[in-house]
Amino acid sequence: MFEGDLKNAKEKEAKFAQEVGLKEEQVIAICAKTEAELAELTPAEQKEYLKNLGVEKSGLERLIKKAFATLGLITFLTAGEKEVRAWTIKKDTNAITAAGVIHTDFMKNFIKADVCEFTDFVSVGGWKNAREQGKVRSEGRDYLVSDGDVIEFKIGS
Repeated sequence: MFEGDLKNAKEKEAKFAQEVGLKEEQVIAICAKTEAELAELTPAEQKEYLKNLGVEKSGLERLIKKAFATLGLITFLTAGEKEVRAWTIKKDTNAITAAGVIHTDFMKNFIKADVCEFTDFVSVGGWKNAREQGKVRSEGRDYLVSDGDVIEFKIGS
């Protein structure tokens, strides 16, 4: 695929998938030259470069999304004062099982999960502001974790 074709990648993927008998989610169009050039740029330059090509995400980003979807995986985040961490789990995993991915003791002592959508969390600047603006909700052990949730698990002793 050439750089100029990237803005029509979805159509090309659909056409190719149909021609070879695959599902659209099994096909991804990538321009190796574009990916190599993106690797040399800063994040701000990458955004500008992609914008000039008429696309929002790099081929690598799209490949990762499709691979996760194919494997039935999602990511949730934990965010503390010093560290933000992403955790990979199977889609349709409940909160108590997700807590166990971090540490098995979290499953035994699970009380609840405070959950905020990633875009809200980032736009308001963290837990304190998210709580003040009503962007955080408390969920129980059966809550099905959504892709991109930012979660603070409340654990008893």
